[in-house]
Amino acid sequence: MSFLASAFPLFLVITLAVYWLAHRHFSLQNTILLVASYVFYGWWDWRFLSLVIASTAIAYGAGLAIAATADNGRRLAILWAGNGVLLGTLFFFKYFNFFVSSANHVLVHAGFPPSGAVIEIILPIGISFYTFQAISYLIDIFRGDAEPELNPINFAVFKAFFPQLVAGPIERSGHLLKQFRQKRIVTPTDIRRALWLLCYGYFLKIGIADVAAPVVNTAFSATQPFGWWTIIGTMLFTIQIYADFHGYSTIAKGIALLFGFDLVWNFRHPYFSASISDFWHRWHISLSSWLRDYLYIPLGGNRVGRLRNYVNLMTTMMLGGLWHGANWTFLAWGTLHGVALCVNRAVGPHCPSGSMWRPAYWLLTLATVMAGWFLFRCQSLADVVGMLSALGNMEWVPAHAAALKLLLVLALQMMALELLEVVRRDRFGVLSLPAWPAAAIMAVMFLIAFATTGTRDEQFIYFQF
Repeated sequence: MSFLASAFPLFLVITLAVYWLAHRHFSLQNTILLVASYVFYGWWDWRFLSLVIASTAIAYGAGLAIAATADNGRRLAILWAGNGVLLGTLFFFKYFNFFVSSANHVLVHAGFPPSGAVIEIILPIGISFYTFQAISYLIDIFRGDAEPELNPINFAVFKAFFPQLVAGPIERSGHLLKQFRQKRIVTPTDIRRALWLLCYGYFLKIGIADVAAPVVNTAFSATQPFGWWTIIGTMLFTIQIYADFHGYSTIAKGIALLFGFDLVWNFRHPYFSASISDFWHRWHISLSSWLRDYLYIPLGGNRVGRLRNYVNLMTTMMLGGLWHGANWTFLAWGTLHGVALCVNRAVGPHCPSGSMWRPAYWLLTLATVMAGWFLFRCQSLADVVGMLSALGNMEWVPAHAAALKLLLVLALQMMALELLEVVRRDRFGVLSLPAWPAAAIMAVMFLIAFATTGTRDEQFIYFQF
């Protein structure tokens, strides 16, 4: 199921009603949430629900085994075995065909017959997210940063909690799992905040991302010959992907709040960043912090020599690119960000400081991010070459003017809401306004989303990851 499905409002109302009828027994509430989460995921394809359950069973059992074993060698072996199975499953569904196709391509060009056949594999929704959540749980237990969950229901619902199951945020046991061990209380303020988050999230998705999507699809068509489509399309995709993913994360946080749970903030105004390092402290925070804590720091982080530090940055970002999918364009995207982070690490301390330089740093950062989004959106390296080649034809046609006007309208809408949060230093900035202005803003957002519902033919972008 999706937050956009026609059945979702009824599903949410029924789940909320049953959940709060059992408010005296939070353990029963957890069971209700677990059943609802399995229904939510199984609505898409019941066959792949077995993967969620298997991943849960493996992580649960491995976590107990690690905690019950005193010998560090055996604990490490259990950790590797548990995470090996989890990563092996992810590799098969997400990367098997990619590596087979790449190997066949190399062999054919070298004059040898291909080594294996590509098989038809359906990618289970959310597998990257719930796999990373399980891996971090086992590593935290091994490190002594977390205690294993003894109650299988608590752990299962932590792994399958439906608001964040299919597209994150990637929650840690130290933050979310402990919330399933205690009674939840929802205050009137929580309800107001939840309703605002739902309004904001759906506005970002329907009123901005889905409006930009058709124009972006046109711009990134392999057959389009105009250079202006490459430029305007990239800028529009920069808005689309942020509004789409931030919209999902905001809706998820609002839904969780209605049940009394607090999910982490996954974004913090990333397009206001004045360095690429700052961008990665603001964009997809649950993934960037996961890569930092479970990959970059274990590799040595910045505690090693400068050259080794650059290698660690490149390795982390290239694997972060591949996490998004089995495509050379994702690897190119990760490589670009890795290079940018290395340059930032090398040159940043020597750059002049002061507020007068911030606009220049902001523009440079935004240009780098948009170059990355161009690579991210292209379907293949051949498309990258084709769209860059189109820059040789800078003919201006009426459709470009319409696309540019749309770009400005969507950017101003999104920036206005973000600036309000920044200026008021409140993530619920609209709710901090007097009642009438706040109600008027929410009404306008609702009307814009409602008026553009007809364009909503796009699923959430991060469902494919």
